[in-house]
Amino acid sequence: MPRKVTINYRKTRKIIKVDDMSDWEIVAEFLISKMKPGMIVTLQGDLGAGKTTLTQYIAKQLGVTKRALSPTFALIRSYDVGSLLSRKEGGRGTGDVGRLVHLDAYRIEDERDLLALDLDEELMEPGTVMIIEWPERIDNWIAKQEELLKTKIEIMN
Repeated sequence: MPRKVTINYRKTRKIIKVDDMSDWEIVAEFLISKMKPGMIVTLQGDLGAGKTTLTQYIAKQLGVTKRALSPTFALIRSYDVGSLLSRKEGGRGTGDVGRLVHLDAYRIEDERDLLALDLDEELMEPGTVMIIEWPERIDNWIAKQEELLKTKIEIMN
């Protein structure tokens, strides 16, 4: 299913046309090239737009050995990224990213529900990049983080 992915990264805007599943790899490569520890990547789009699929491509390219699953019911999943040495030698992305945290905020009804997830602690873990699906459900928390981090990539279909 053809999609248009708009990436807003700092003052850069990039539009990538996704005609088939393999095109998600191009989007993932671009995002990985911008990733730094402490970064929040927000993914917005309708149900079935490809948010989890994109996260799976990112995880695979970062060297996550197990398949990244949708966190819809678990709310949050964490993955160790492949060895830093092997990524520096020939892999993609920065050698500093060592952990990928994937959050699905679709089922969050009140931002107070986030307290049990310890997102602040998760984000402060060294080497962590956080991907959030349905960020509009937790706008206030994300806004507070942006003041500290000054880095955000937003994807919309």
